[in-house]
Amino acid sequence: MIPGTRRSVILGTALALGAPAAALSDAGAPSGGYVCAACGCAMDGRLFSSPGVCPACGMERIPAAAARGEPVADFPPVQLEMRVPFPPTAVPSAGREHLIYELHLRNFGNRPLPLSGLEILDANTKAIVAGFEGASLEALISPIGLGALMVGEGLMLGSGRSCVVFLRLASAGAAPAKLQHRMRSGGEFTTGPAIDVAPSQTLRRLGPPVKGSDWVATNNAGADDHHRVGLLAVDGAARIARRYAIDWKRQRGGAWFDGDEADVRAYHAYGQAVLAVADATVVVASDGFPDNRPRTDEGFAPVLEITMHSVGGNVVTLDLGDGLFASYAHLQPGSVKVRAGDRVSRGQALGAIGNSGDSRWPHLHFQVTDGPSLLGSEGLPYVIDAYGEVVGDRREQRHGEMPMRQARIDFA
Repeated sequence: MIPGTRRSVILGTALALGAPAAALSDAGAPSGGYVCAACGCAMDGRLFSSPGVCPACGMERIPAAAARGEPVADFPPVQLEMRVPFPPTAVPSAGREHLIYELHLRNFGNRPLPLSGLEILDANTKAIVAGFEGASLEALISPIGLGALMVGEGLMLGSGRSCVVFLRLASAGAAPAKLQHRMRSGGEFTTGPAIDVAPSQTLRRLGPPVKGSDWVATNNAGADDHHRVGLLAVDGAARIARRYAIDWKRQRGGAWFDGDEADVRAYHAYGQAVLAVADATVVVASDGFPDNRPRTDEGFAPVLEITMHSVGGNVVTLDLGDGLFASYAHLQPGSVKVRAGDRVSRGQALGAIGNSGDSRWPHLHFQVTDGPSLLGSEGLPYVIDAYGEVVGDRREQRHGEMPMRQARIDFA
């Protein structure tokens, strides 16, 4: 892993959704390359760097060696499994559609496998929508276990080992309806199965979880931090419950607090009401966990040992219906106003922001998942009905979007 590069790589390289595949010269094609035998003189002398469809006639490209009558070693194929366990949904934010998901890779071969380059294709048009290789690919990959990845002359995935590619693509227009992934391993290619992309219109529209102005949506889905890459095995299944989680903090005058930074009451977010984002049923309501002393330059130590039971501190979880659950974590002790089984209305106060559980500064951890477990479920996207987003001296009104920038958020 190359520290500090993941965010810039994703936001920079992967924005070119809809770019067409290009033919390359001999110098740019790997080990022989690919040609279109059907075109004959129409594509004479042209080599493509990867398999796919000829832009001139629409026929499938074949290895150049096969076109010359030379044997092509294609059995057995590259023993690389490529799967997307949780297909993406197009999520609108700041005028773009974002695809946030994970590509799992496993080497079933008996020798290390080079991961030379990854292409992401529109499965319907076969256009390349994003590509990564070298350092940019390495920055996206997290190994499963120690020793899974080897870095030397190139990136290698060990025999029998696995890794995860954390992807985030953004498009100024509509995202593709289907995607495919193609991995280059030296001069060979593996193309994974097509996956569906759910359109943004399928997203649940929710009310805001807090009220007022001067909020900042920290650790959101647009950032590459512990929420986004928090793959955790719970009850025998590895999931990312915090994939779309937001840590809501309040900043005034450029500061998170006013006074003693070691006092939770000095923080602008502390004690602020948290609100039901929809009419719902309470399925979890826990209280009684103490606030932690905020983290300072002296360090941080939670009041209680962090366990699966205490990690969220004081928590309220709502059943929103249709398989969606909204969780509010790290609430102020003694502030929880509801009990399991209660029916709540959108905008109703559920409790107050605190610093309980695995929380270093007062904030609201808010997430939507496919189950009531805080960590043992899959994180789901959603959109907020309306909010104002302030970047610099410019304020923009957003409707039906999810905040993904480090900007000031105001709720009416």
